Formats: sequence, structure tokens, C-alpha cells
Amino acid sequence: MGVLVRNPIRNETDAFYLAVGGSGLTGAALALGALVDPIAGAALFAGGLIGAGMWELSTKDPDRRRPLHDAAAEGRRAATPGGPRKVLVVANRTLQGEELESTLRRRAADGAELRIVAPILVSRVHYLASDVDRELAEAHERLAGALAWAEAQGLQASGKVGDPNAALGAIEDELRQFAADEIVISTYPAYSSNWLETGIVERLREELDLPVTHVVVEPDPKSAAAPPRRRVRQPTR
Repeated sequence: MGVLVRNPIRNETDAFYLAVGGSGLTGAALALGALVDPIAGAALFAGGLIGAGMWELSTKDPDRRRPLHDAAAEGRRAATPGGPRKVLVVANRTLQGEELESTLRRRAADGAELRIVAPILVSRVHYLASDVDRELAEAHERLAGALAWAEAQGLQASGKVGDPNAALGAIEDELRQFAADEIVISTYPAYSSNWLETGIVERLREELDLPVTHVVVEPDPKSAAAPPRRRVRQPTR
């Protein structure tokens, strides 16, 4: 999954303002450099570029497509009114994490219905070789374990293994079908999570008008079989 880059020129008006602003900044910088000091002119020009860049990054792009937002809206329109609160859980390697289980128990205690999607964690080598059998089997095993735990706890839960090619695509499909009221996403920390490298949590929080709870599971460095240390970040809107 690539990083979205916003295009600052969306129409002829934007191009006109960009050209005029760039010309004005260049002229002002040259004039200041000639009248005062070349360093001052260069500083003005650099400061103008930095300021323009920061403004561009901090403003919303009304024309940018937001597939997750659109999928969630479609799911809500198709949902039956008056049903239980629905929580979409996105997790794979951390599905048996104690903190995640605790979070799901709290949600279920409030009457929530849980839907788990486990996007397949495909290694780069296996992805290039189109060999995802091991990752697919592991994801199905983790999901089966999570659903068995939920059944033993008396929780209302269902789930599926997501598309190995696109984690966001799997989440988008579930939002369209499940009409979630909240997202719970569980990952390893940034240093060992390829999901976080793609900015998936930030993308969910940016696009969705839903609470997003990020549960971080810290692997235990002492033993691969030992229970991991865990922490949880509270939901934000």
C-alpha cells in the first residue's frame, strides 16, 4: 500500500494562484536581496516555500477520494436501524494478545457485536513469488483461535481472513458490509509492524468519522513463547 500524495494543482485556478504567488515570492526575495542583503533574500524565499508547504499539508483536500469513509457511509445506509453496536476488529499476529482480548470483552459487555478481519501478513519474498500459502494458513489458524475464544467467552463474534494484497481493501469491504460503529486495530510496535509503516492507523483516523482504538502489543524479547508485554491507546475521533 503506497502513501497518498496530495496534488496541490487541482484546476486552472490553483495553477494561476500558484504561478502568481511564486512570481511574487521570487520578486520580493530578489528585491530584498538587492536592497538589503542576498542572504536575507534567500531566507525570505526559503521561508515562503516552507510556509506554503506547511499550509498545503495542514489543509484538507475536498477533492481527494476517501474510500474508507465512503465504504463506512454505504454500510450505515444499508444497516438495519436499532441493531447492536458493531465493532470491527483488525488484527492478525496479535489476535491472541491478552490486552486485545480484554478490550473485546469490554466492548462485548456493552452489548457490541464483534467482526474480526485478519489481513494476511505476506512477506515481500512470498508476495513476489505469489506464494502465500503459509501466511494464509497461519491467518486462518489465528482467526479460528480468536473465534473459539470468543465463543468460549460467550461473545457475539464472526470473522474472515482478508485479502493478502491490500489490508485497507479488506477493511473497506468490511466497513461496507458490517456498518461498524467503532474500529479496534491491534498491531505490534512501529519497529516490528509493517502495518504501521504504511500509516494504516493514521489513515483510519483521518478518513473515518468513527472512534479508532489502537491496541499495541509489545513482543517479549526474552522468549518467543512467553506472553508479550502490552499497552493500549484509547479511542480518538
